[in-house]
Amino acid sequence: MDQKQNIEQFKDQPRLQKFSVLKRYDLYLKLDLSDCTFSGLVHINLSIVEPTKFVVLNACELVVHQVLFTNSLNHRFTPCDVALNGDDEILVLVFEQVLGTGEGVLSIEFSGALNE
Repeated sequence: MDQKQNIEQFKDQPRLQKFSVLKRYDLYLKLDLSDCTFSGLVHINLSIVEPTKFVVLNACELVVHQVLFTNSLNHRFTPCDVALNGDDEILVLVFEQVLGTGEGVLSIEFSGALNE
């Protein structure tokens, strides 16, 4: 099964997957009120409770610029695919390597437009 087929499994789900647990968000935003835009950085502390190649988050109308997952052993993983599904308002991060169980920090740089 290819990655796109795997991403499909997360669509139309009432809840996020349970193989990773998001624990804490440190969010930094920069607003540009004259252009009605924003940019930001979030560091998300999470626990991988089952080995996985996916991390799924709620997200809506964002442009994702950079993603990095750092585990407790300070190993760094960059996703091979970043898929934003506007209908379900989810962001699916696909990693080539399996993320093993344990704690880590997911860092995401993003931007978007301010909506009314």
